[in-house]
Amino acid sequence: MAKRSIAHENPAFVLDLLSYTIGNRDEMIVTTKLDEIEKEESGNEADDDDDDDNNNGGFEKLSEKSNPIGLFVLEIRQKIVQIIEKEKDVTTFGLKLIFIIGFIIYFGFAMSSKYGKPAFPIDGNVFHGNSGFALFFLVIFTIFVIAWEKFLSRYIDHLFESISISTEQNESWITIRSIMHRFSWVGHLLVFLAIALYVGLTVNRARNYVSLIGIFTLILLGTIGSKHPHRIRWTTIFYSFVIQFTLAAVVIRLEFGFQFFDFLGKVVSQFMHNADSGAAFVFGKTYEEHFFVFKVTSIIIFLGSVINVLYYLGVMQYIIGKIAWLMQKCLNTTAAESMNAAANIFVGMSEAPLMIMPLIPKMTTSELHAVLVGGFSTMSGSILATFIFFGVPANHLIAASVMAAPGALGFAKLLLPEIHRSKTTWETVKNAPRPEQHNVIDALLTGAGHALKICGYLIANLIAFISVLHFADVTISWLFGLIHHPEINFQSLLGLVFYPFSVFIAYQELGKIRKLRNELILNNTFPLYLNGTLKLPSDTPMLWEDCSTIILTYALCGFSNFGAMGIALAVMGVFAPTRKRALTKIAPRALIAGCMVSLMTASIAGLLYDPYHGTVQILNSNSTLL
Repeated sequence: MAKRSIAHENPAFVLDLLSYTIGNRDEMIVTTKLDEIEKEESGNEADDDDDDDNNNGGFEKLSEKSNPIGLFVLEIRQKIVQIIEKEKDVTTFGLKLIFIIGFIIYFGFAMSSKYGKPAFPIDGNVFHGNSGFALFFLVIFTIFVIAWEKFLSRYIDHLFESISISTEQNESWITIRSIMHRFSWVGHLLVFLAIALYVGLTVNRARNYVSLIGIFTLILLGTIGSKHPHRIRWTTIFYSFVIQFTLAAVVIRLEFGFQFFDFLGKVVSQFMHNADSGAAFVFGKTYEEHFFVFKVTSIIIFLGSVINVLYYLGVMQYIIGKIAWLMQKCLNTTAAESMNAAANIFVGMSEAPLMIMPLIPKMTTSELHAVLVGGFSTMSGSILATFIFFGVPANHLIAASVMAAPGALGFAKLLLPEIHRSKTTWETVKNAPRPEQHNVIDALLTGAGHALKICGYLIANLIAFISVLHFADVTISWLFGLIHHPEINFQSLLGLVFYPFSVFIAYQELGKIRKLRNELILNNTFPLYLNGTLKLPSDTPMLWEDCSTIILTYALCGFSNFGAMGIALAVMGVFAPTRKRALTKIAPRALIAGCMVSLMTASIAGLLYDPYHGTVQILNSNSTLL
C-alpha cells in the first residue's frame, strides 16, 4: 500500500509501477476478469480499478474483451514475480554473487599486463598515468569501507567499551586520566609550538609574516566582537585553525598533497565538461560565445542534478557523515552543526540544511549561527565550477572549500559561543527523516530544478553587483580626479583597507589576470613589464607579486554578501518559522564571521606560500589552467 500511495501522488507512473510490483495489466484499455487472478488478488484488483477510475475520470471504459496470448503472458509474468518475491533473499544473494564473480573476472583482466594495465610498478606521479593503480586502490578502499561498516566498526567499539569498563574502576587508570585532564594544556601548547617552529624554520620571506599579522588581528577582532567572550571554548577555536593550517600546508608545501589536489581539480574539470553536450544541444554549437548565460549555467544545472542523485542514493549522506564525525571529535562541536559544516563543502547554503532540516527548530541560537556561518563561508560545488571555468586553479579552490568547513565552526563559536546544552545528538541526526524522491529520474529532475533557481540568482546578483561596483568606481575616480589622482577608485580603496588579509577583486577578473600573467611569463616579457621597460595598457590590471593570485584564490572562496543573507534567512525561515526572530538577529553577525573565515584561510595560505617550492613552480607553469 505504501507503493500505491507513491503511485497515487504520481499518476503518470501508476501503471508502470504496478505492473512491476503486482503484475497488473500493462495498459488501461486491457481489462481482464480471469477467475484465477480474481481469486488470488481480488482486493488488489479493486484498488487498481479505483486508481484507474480516479486517474481517468470522465472517460468511458472499453469492453472487457481480452487477448488470450496477452492474458497468458500476464499470468506467466505474475507467477515469476511471485516466485521472486517469495525467494527474495535467495534472488538478491544470487544477483550479488553473479556481480561479484563478474567483477573479479574483469579485475583480473584489468590487472594483467596482456589485457589491461597492472597496478605495479607505479611510474612517476602516482595520480597521473597510473589508471591501473587507481582501480586497484579504489577496489581495496571499497572493500575496507564495506568491511568497516559490516563488522570492523562494531568490533572496535566493543573493544574500546571493554577497555573502558575494565579501567574505570582501576585506581591507577583513574589517577592517570585525572592527571592527563589536568595537564591537557601541555598537549595544546606542544601543538602550538610545533606550528610555530614549522613556520619559523620554513618561512623565508619577511613579507609572508604580514599574513601572520592578519591571523592574529582576525582572532583579536573576533574576540572583541564576541557575544559572550567569557564563554569562548578556546580549544574549539584553536583546533579549527590547526586543521586549516594543516590542510594549507598539505596543498601548498607537500608535493604529494599538491599532486593529489591538482589531480582532483583536473578530474573535476573534466567531469564538468560533460555539461558541454547538453549545452550544445539546447543552445547550439556557438553557446560558448555567451559564456556565463549558456556555458556556466549549464554546468551548474548538470552538477546540481548529479549531486541530488547522489543524495537520493545515499552516497552524499555517507561521505558527509564521516567528515562531520571527524570534525565533531576534533572540535567538540555538536552533531547537527558539524553535519551542516561538512555538507557545505559539497553543496550550497540552501541545500546543506536539508541534512538536518527536522532538527533546525530544536537548535540553540549558537548552533543556528554556526549553520549560517557555514553557508556564508563556503561555496557549493556548482559555484566552484563557475570559478574554475573563469581560470581559477581548481586544486586551490577545492582546498579552500575544504579548509572553510572547520574555519566556519571556529569563527562561529568565537563570535557567538555556546551557552546552552544542545538537544541534537548523533542519534537524532541519524534518525532524522529525509525528503523522499521516487526514483533516480525524479532526483535528477528535482536537482536540475533547484540548480535553475541558483542560476537565476547568480545572473541577477552579477548584473547588480558589477553594475553598482562600476558606478562606485567611476564616482570615486571622478572625485579623486579633481585632485589629479583619477587612478584611485572603489576597488583600490578596498584593497588598502583589507591589505593585511587580501586584496578585493572578482574571481572573473582574477582569471583574466592569471591568464595574462602566465602569457607574459611564458614569452619571457614579464620582467620587462615588471621593471617598467614595457607598459601594460592603463585599463589592464596586473598582480605583480607572485603570492597575490594564491592569496586571492583563498580569500574569495566564500559567499558572504547581503544577497546570500537574504537567501539564508528565507530558507532557514521555512525550516524553522518559530525561530525567525533569532535568525534575523544573528544573521549580520554570521555574515561578518563568514567574511572572517575567508580572510583567515587566505592569511594562512599567504603565510605558507613559497615561490621557490616545487608545488608553486608547477602552478606557475600554467598546469592547472583550463
